[in-house]
Amino acid sequence: MSRWNIVQIAFYGVGESRRTIDLRQDDVTILTGRSGTGKSAIIEAIDYCLGSKSCDLPYFVRRRAIGVAVHWTDGKVDMLVGRVVPDEGKGTEKMFVQTGAGLALPGSFDRMQGPAPRATAKQLIERAFKIADIEDADADEKWTVGKATIRHITPYLYLTADVIISKSKLLHDFDDPDKVRDLKATMPYFLQAVDQETVLIQRRLRRLEAAYGRLERQSKSQQKSRSMVTQRALALLTQASGVGLIDAPPPEAAEPELLGLLRQVTAFDINRTDVELGDQLGPLEESRKQAVRLVASKREERNALRALVKDSSGFETTASGQYQKLGLVGHLSLDAGVCPVCQNPSEVGTEIAKSISNSLTIIEQEVASVQQVAPELIEQLEQAEEALKSTNARIQEIERQIRSAIQQNDALKRADNVAQARAMTIGRVEQFLETTVEDFQQPSVNFSGLQAEIEELRDLVDPQALRDKIAHAENMVSNYSTEMLAQLPSTEPLTGARMQFLADGRIKVVESVRQRSLNMVEVGSDQNYLAIHLALQFGLHKHFEQVSSPVPGLLVIDQISRPYYPGDGKAQDERDLSEMKSDDDRRAMSQIVDFIFVETARATGLQVLLIEHAYMANDARYVDATVERWTKENGKKLIPDDWPERG
Repeated sequence: MSRWNIVQIAFYGVGESRRTIDLRQDDVTILTGRSGTGKSAIIEAIDYCLGSKSCDLPYFVRRRAIGVAVHWTDGKVDMLVGRVVPDEGKGTEKMFVQTGAGLALPGSFDRMQGPAPRATAKQLIERAFKIADIEDADADEKWTVGKATIRHITPYLYLTADVIISKSKLLHDFDDPDKVRDLKATMPYFLQAVDQETVLIQRRLRRLEAAYGRLERQSKSQQKSRSMVTQRALALLTQASGVGLIDAPPPEAAEPELLGLLRQVTAFDINRTDVELGDQLGPLEESRKQAVRLVASKREERNALRALVKDSSGFETTASGQYQKLGLVGHLSLDAGVCPVCQNPSEVGTEIAKSISNSLTIIEQEVASVQQVAPELIEQLEQAEEALKSTNARIQEIERQIRSAIQQNDALKRADNVAQARAMTIGRVEQFLETTVEDFQQPSVNFSGLQAEIEELRDLVDPQALRDKIAHAENMVSNYSTEMLAQLPSTEPLTGARMQFLADGRIKVVESVRQRSLNMVEVGSDQNYLAIHLALQFGLHKHFEQVSSPVPGLLVIDQISRPYYPGDGKAQDERDLSEMKSDDDRRAMSQIVDFIFVETARATGLQVLLIEHAYMANDARYVDATVERWTKENGKKLIPDDWPERG
């Protein structure tokens, strides 16, 4: 046996009280009993010792049990996992994990070895099961998509009461919105379609790609904001120059220089009166006029170049056309010295051929000249367009400064004196520096380094290869499940159908007659839903065995008799197969039990724990596999009534 199985489950009460359930390894174990005896607590105890956040053990158990423990083995190594049971509230953080050879659960809970916090205990169990057995810097994260943990194996271990005949829920916990995202993300790993190193690379790649996109958007926003900062800084410096706080700012100054000048403004002694207010409009108007004249000159140059480019293109087109027309004359063979019509000797044809040849040479040279100069003309035109655009932008900037100067002059008229005007300007500058500038001063990002790392990770992960591996795993599970479905009782449209499993927790049923693809809700009947869930779980475990998945070889099934013993809301005692009224139901129940025994025997390392109301006294295998019977007649149950309540 190489897959992990459970040897024993123990419930500990006060003092030396201990209740144990022994399970068969690599075989079927059956536990039957009436309602209310604690059968469902078996699953909750296993799950609690696998590090679940909450303790879902029933109240009766929690009032009398102080701890639970599970003894695991893979045939060579034993692992004992225990956990303190709280009287009420959430699960406790105190756990116990011990691994070694020849271990056994102690007689009392206070002798459990290997105390550890829940997070550490989960990691120790994962290490034993070989789940995510590589170094991972993000192992301590609470939620990490794609990072497999011990809490992600539960869908493959439990076929619980809320799932076994459900028409909408395929696997345990897949209806929990807080868990289903991670359960789906880790499924390809447990199917061994991807290894954990690839999962981690994918996660790292997704993070870097998201970070790159975010930083790229921030950079664009920052560039836009910096443009706004530059404009505002120039406007403030123009105002400061108008009230004598600083000389006129250089029109082509970069943003750092402008911000440095603004900081100089804030250091100005406001009590100085040696500088009178100057008129900035004159120099600005003169600059605008010069820029307008320059724009006119650049526009004329641009228009002339446009005309040259257009003419050269037209000439090339015309000359090329003439060249082709003259070239057609060559087909007349005028240079052969004979008339092309009567084929008699003729000197005129030879002369005409020479003339045409000379014309072709001249046209060819002219076309070549045009083709040589055309790229230079286009480059000059592009430069002229860019110069014109830059000059227009300069005019817009000067006009903004003129408007700012006009506004400043209006403000000065309302100011009582020069000191007040300066104080107003310095206040605006200080507010700008303390608020607006700080918001946009972000450290530069090394985009090239980030992009290089992204490309390196992309080279390590081939998306198509991953898709192919996942598709192969899906096909294998689908084939196994379809084979097993044929062994289980079902009705139309499930009879003879094919199951299609998808590695995101979905399943389709392809009916045999019309080959229609059906969702689970369309299949109908509890018996059909039971068949689907059983076939899928055994199909998954067959695949887990074939690919050496870290999922333990344990499958706990809670009542396959549900479709045949419908509950009436009342407590029910153990029922024998003979109590079923329908012969068809008895045959179906026997067929399902036979399926479980046969498939478990075929598998290597698969352990099945069947929890049942039904008891099949006429089936020797069933009787032999039943390790616990909690009936009304014998009065047995999980936790004995004589156990004292905890203090």
